Amino acid sequence: MSTSAEFDDQVSFDEGIKSIRDDNCPENYIVVGHIENDPNRLTVLKVGEDVSDMPELFDDTQMMYALARYESTFDMSTTVKFVYFHWVGDKVSYVKKGRFGVVHGSVEEKLSPYHLFIETSSKEDFDKDKILQQLEENTGKKSKVIETVTSGMQQRGFTQTQLPKRGPATKSGPGIATGGAEIQIAPEVLTAVHDVKADDNDTTWMLAQYEGGDPKSPIVLESTGTGNIDEMKSHLCDDSAMYGLYRTTDKVDDIVTVKFTYIQWIGGKLKPMRKAKVSTNKGVIEKTFSPYHVSLFATEQSDISERIVMDKITSASGTRSHVK
Repeated sequence: MSTSAEFDDQVSFDEGIKSIRDDNCPENYIVVGHIENDPNRLTVLKVGEDVSDMPELFDDTQMMYALARYESTFDMSTTVKFVYFHWVGDKVSYVKKGRFGVVHGSVEEKLSPYHLFIETSSKEDFDKDKILQQLEENTGKKSKVIETVTSGMQQRGFTQTQLPKRGPATKSGPGIATGGAEIQIAPEVLTAVHDVKADDNDTTWMLAQYEGGDPKSPIVLESTGTGNIDEMKSHLCDDSAMYGLYRTTDKVDDIVTVKFTYIQWIGGKLKPMRKAKVSTNKGVIEKTFSPYHVSLFATEQSDISERIVMDKITSASGTRSHVK
């Protein structure tokens, strides 16, 4: 089965994404779904202005996706942030979750880059105030950095080359590079990712970080291991941004399947300016670790555990029991 999902009408998707990214357009969200329950075929369901309308668009029997634009203000400065939603309906069957889960990485890449990832089956998770709070926590909003874009200035969270062009909007394609900022990835990082995914290799996890802790430097390998996730956690640094891949297994219909979890670690002591710079690299780094089954964002050691990882995996694959 193919792990790629494509739009039947690519032009409509390109136009929708461009309007969301463009400050001159009123649209603030795009919702995407599958055609005729085919995991490899996608369609644009709605492009709209009011994000509060989004919850009513999501079907409990479907796997769906959305990208939404939010604005928040701090110290009289305004910043634009994007949130990616992965909707897993409560009534989606176990088998369907498994079939559609393999193409999630492909869909996520099409809607990248973004600042916050939310996987949910609850419409309450679309609450605007809750989302803005999560964005502030993830991006270090306590910084007094000016975030309003003016002539010659760079918008926080994106590099200058990623910013949508100002002036009349055109409908020729995405207004922002989907890969994120350019950054060098050391060859040993790619080798470690391959080792974690290889069936004939005992490596179960790997961690990478910025050389010297500087987000402008290449991504280099920090460590690898053959143990569980606690072994990996022992290598996390509170003042660093790090990226990991963890290999585990899940049992579906008595069949043991290998699952991969991508982990983005933003240490609680990482400086706000470095957090902002790190966010511009998100897309290209995620692409380096793809494909994977689920992703986990963490700022504290307590955010990562075997139980948390397995809860995300079983929820995504449909093997998690919801009986209390």
